[in-house]
Formats: sequence, structure tokens, C-alpha cells
Amino acid sequence: MPRSLAFVIVVPDRITLSATRRRAAAAVSVACVLAAGCGRDADIRPGDIRAYTIPRDAEPPPVVAAMPESPPAATAGLTHVTPDGWSDAGASGMRLATLLIGDPADKREVTVIPASGTLEGNVERWQGQLDPDAAAEDRATAVAKAVADAETVDVGGTPATVVTLHDASGKQAILGAMIPRGDAPALFVKFKGDAAVASRERDNFIRFVASLRWKQTP
Repeated sequence: MPRSLAFVIVVPDRITLSATRRRAAAAVSVACVLAAGCGRDADIRPGDIRAYTIPRDAEPPPVVAAMPESPPAATAGLTHVTPDGWSDAGASGMRLATLLIGDPADKREVTVIPASGTLEGNVERWQGQLDPDAAAEDRATAVAKAVADAETVDVGGTPATVVTLHDASGKQAILGAMIPRGDAPALFVKFKGDAAVASRERDNFIRFVASLRWKQTP
């Protein structure tokens, strides 16, 4: 029988063995000692190190907190009639309503937002979106014409103004409407896109504007 036996039991870092694990490790060591005495092949020779590994307990899966659902966007009690061929995409952020003309994939949007400012100021801003490189004089002329040609639409007893703007090429257009609401911010309705679509949908746009209703603040 060999005079000395050497065994190394390797345990993963930062693992604290429970009493059950310690008894299991001791049992492994005893079994190895008994096995080592059976035959010349089991003799321990100088430099012979035998390692035994105790498996790590399975770690519990991480706890993932459920994400809360996003609250619905405020609509301020806004209601409307959706024209034929349009679809309602709901409200989001500053938009009290978003309508899509035709195929939603085309992203032809009609939006309703509350905002401050005069009709002329917003028409000037819209014209700048169509012709950002136009001379100030040309832009002022286009704005004056759009305001002069504006149409008044009754929105539940409130007179709203509808304007039509075109870029210099005549390929792009904006349909815009301003609905005053007393001390509250006015509602601005807008479509910006292909001029042919604006011309074709102008009557639907006006009907949509006329159908808008909102909750009156006390």
C-alpha cells in the first residue's frame, strides 16, 4: 500500500458548500481513497494530482419586471366623422387625432393639434414648409393669396377657416384649417402631400373639419 495519498477537490469560485454538499464531497474523497488501493494502476505517483469537481447549483432565472402598458393619449373629448376612404389612426402626443387617407402604407396624414398663433402666422409657416427656399416677397404673396381665398366652415356653431397652399412647382400642397376655441388653444387641422391628393380630398377634408367636436371646458 502507498504511504501517502494526495487528492485535490476543485470547487468553483465563490461557492459556499452547504452541509449536504460537504458530506457529498467527503464521500467522494473516501471513495477515491478506496479506489486508489485496488491495483497498481491506482497507485499515486509523485506529481500525480487528481481533481474532482462538485457541480454548481443551478442559478435561478433572472426576474424580469413586466413593463407597464402605455397610457392612452389624451383626446380632450374630441370626436369626429371619418370620411369614406379614410381610416382613424387615433391620438398620440400632441396630436388629438390622426386620420390616414387611402392606403395607410402611403402615410397620407391628416392631423389635429391644439396650438396658439394667428391664422396668418400659421399659413406663413406652412408656406415655408412647401417653399423653404422661396424669396420672402414670393412667400408673402402666396400667403396673402391663400388667406384671401380661404373658405369659412361652420364647426358646431364655431366659424373655422380652411386654406389651400401650393408650392412653386404645383406638385405639393397643404390643406389647413384653424378652429378657434375661445380662451383655449385653437385646433389646427392639416394635410401636407401630393397636390393631386389634396385637390381630390378637399371636400372630404372640409367635411372632416365640420364634423369635429370637443369637450367644452367649464
